[in-house]
Formats: sequence, structure tokens, C-alpha cells
Amino acid sequence: MPQRLAVVGTATLGVTALIVLGTAGVASAHVSATATSTAANSYTTATFSLPHGCDGSPTTRIAFEVPESIIEVTPTVNPNWTITKTTEPYTSASAATDDESAEDAGERVTSVVYTAKTPLPADERDTFSLSFSLPDGKAGDLVEFPAIQTCEKGSVEWNQEQKAGEAEPEHPAPSITLTAAETAGDEDGHGSHGAEATEAAAPASTTPADPDLVGRFLGLGGLVLGAVALVVAVANTRRRSASK
Repeated sequence: MPQRLAVVGTATLGVTALIVLGTAGVASAHVSATATSTAANSYTTATFSLPHGCDGSPTTRIAFEVPESIIEVTPTVNPNWTITKTTEPYTSASAATDDESAEDAGERVTSVVYTAKTPLPADERDTFSLSFSLPDGKAGDLVEFPAIQTCEKGSVEWNQEQKAGEAEPEHPAPSITLTAAETAGDEDGHGSHGAEATEAAAPASTTPADPDLVGRFLGLGGLVLGAVALVVAVANTRRRSASK
């Protein structure tokens, strides 16, 4: 009986391990994004991971769509890929005033495209990094970067929206989940506290006595004592002479 229970237990653990590993494999098969910072309004570098090809076909190109809430994007050089960017005039009311046209306000990057110099084998992975400023928002908001992966045979559109409380879609768009922004008051507070701590820790400055001045006073005192001693000696000598 104990042996049978051990066999059943081992089989159960094996099935559980397969389920866990299988789930991890499905999750890791997505084009995912990690960021150095997720705070709203902060500057960050997002790294996108491309883990596989298209049903066994090597990847030749991947294009990331930049959301409208992000204006300027700087892609990191990847020696295996050629980078191109597409732009459009930035027409947001926040950028153009009554006296300023959309063209004067500049352009925004709408997509960043990586084209493989040599097709990426389907069983190999690569990463792509973009630096930009995260938009304003509240904790939990998603900043999505829909992507189109093109292969020698076929393509995959990673652009399905992820909704809270619903099952993860088959081809979700790579995304960053915002966290609360760091307030200017906190930053100023840290700075002022640091300055106050530095000032409190620093001892009051004192000016050391001038050694030359001290020497002069000592020398003058010596001269005065010598003169007094001389006067006393002369007086004593006269008294002795008078008494004789």
C-alpha cells in the first residue's frame, strides 16, 4: 500500500510539474516587455523579448507601434538588425499653442522597425530596447506597444488588448503597467532634508589663532617680566648700598 501511494504521489507531482512548465512555456512564448522604471511621468528603458519565430519560420522583421501618449523614442542599437523609424507631425493641443503650428511643435515617432540582417532562427531569441518618457496616468494603467512580427513564412500580430479580469488573449500586445508617479514634493523634501542633515552634521567653523600673533604676545610678556625683574634687582642693589 505505501508503495502504491508513493507511485501515485510521484505521478501527481509529475503532472503538476508538466502543468507548471507548460504554463510557463506559453507565457514566455509571448513578446514581453520589461522596464527600468514603471512610474508615471518617469524616464525608462523598455526591453522587448522576441522568443520564437512564426510556426518554425525564422523572423525577418519586427515593428513596434508607439502609443500616442509617447512622443520621443530612442531605440538602442542592435548589431543584428537595421533600425528605421516612422514619424508624423505632433498635433496634440498640449504641444501647439494658438501662435504655434503643428509643424512648429515637431514630430512624434509612430513606430520603430527592426529588420534582420540575417533571419533570426525560430528556436533562438533576441531583445530590443527603447528609451522614452512614460506618460501621465494612474497606477495600473497599461501602456501598450502593439507589434507585428514578420517571418520568412507568415507573420504574427501582437496587438490584442489585455483587459483586467479576463483571460489573457492569444497574442497580447507587449505592455508596461504604470505605478504611481513620484511627486515633486517628495523629491524636494528628500533634497531639503539632505541639506539640513548635512548642515546639522557639519561642526561650527572656528578660526584658529594666528601662531605669529601668539608668539608676539608671548615675546612681549617675556620682555615685560624681564624689565620688572631688572627694576627689582636695581632697587635691591641701591638698598644694600644705602644700608652700608
